[in-house]
Amino acid sequence: MNKNNVYIYYSNATDVTGKKLVKGLGVKGTTKQPLDKNMEMVIGWGAKTKADLPAFPKGVKILNHPDAIRINRNKFEAINIMAKALNTNGEKHVAEAITADKIKEAISDNKVSYPFIGRRKYHQGGKGFWNCPTVAQLDNAIADGAHHFQHIIAVKNEYRLHVLNGTVIHASKKVQRTEDEFKKAWIEDEFNRQISLWKKNNTGKFDEAQAKEMLRRQANDAVKGGPNSLLRSNKMGWKFSIVKKYPKALETIAIKAVKALNLDFGAVDCCIDVNNNPWVFEVNTGPGLEGTSLQKYIDAFEEIIAGKKTVASTTSDSGTDAEHTFMRMQCDSMKAQLNRLSSMLDEVTDPAELAAIKTLGTKLIFGGQM
Repeated sequence: MNKNNVYIYYSNATDVTGKKLVKGLGVKGTTKQPLDKNMEMVIGWGAKTKADLPAFPKGVKILNHPDAIRINRNKFEAINIMAKALNTNGEKHVAEAITADKIKEAISDNKVSYPFIGRRKYHQGGKGFWNCPTVAQLDNAIADGAHHFQHIIAVKNEYRLHVLNGTVIHASKKVQRTEDEFKKAWIEDEFNRQISLWKKNNTGKFDEAQAKEMLRRQANDAVKGGPNSLLRSNKMGWKFSIVKKYPKALETIAIKAVKALNLDFGAVDCCIDVNNNPWVFEVNTGPGLEGTSLQKYIDAFEEIIAGKKTVASTTSDSGTDAEHTFMRMQCDSMKAQLNRLSSMLDEVTDPAELAAIKTLGTKLIFGGQM
């Protein structure tokens, strides 16, 4: 395969690693959808489709089709898809997600119990989470916009397994940062957030030196108490450390999770709980890479491009199994939403509620999502 006809299709949120892959592989790539008729392969790096985008050139091989990435970006739908594939034969490896309008009913019926973690439908970077140990926090989370809730897993060890073509090509384990590392990571994350807000609002001059000095002072308070034991993110005092050994049970469910989401590759966030049971949290389609992890992907993609390894990638041809799978996944998602809408109609008690439900139904049927 000619590298001039290979393209890395990344998003604005994944462009840092996307550009590294372009350089490392010696191929083309941007945030724009490739439409070159000579294109042979497109590697989707966190880039999801939009309704108004044109089709890919006929016959191009696609690793991580943007349609599959779009479905996975909706965390609620992705959880349901993975749960259907992994929670079988009386075993559970994905925590059930219950929407905000159903969570209290589930608690009353003793189907679930505290503590919970609330989540938005779309989130990234350790944001969009609510810790809910009691009903007070649950009410606040619902009021603040939490879309769904999951029972909190008692994590013993957390991992990220990078799966490509049904094989784990790289693995890392989350470990606590030292106090100095914690402060540095917190300042870096918060500084980048401030820069982003400034660019978005475009208000006045941004004094980087002053901003960093203020953040250094705030960091001393931010890291008191050590790393957050619940949200094990970069900003909360954790980092990934490369490991060669990891539980075999995690490897099995990580591979199944990627396959269930119709992805060719993904970084699977997963854990072993205090009872040594394996769980999957989510799959990242555009993870940040550097050093060893970056090289592992470059090496793997090189082998695929050179034809040394084959993958069951999707193509842009109409009528493929992959497109049928996408359609079935979307149909299942719409069925679930319509069922929730039906349940809401059964419980309606006044005209105002009916009007609100009608608005939701209109958005669902004519292009929106509940």
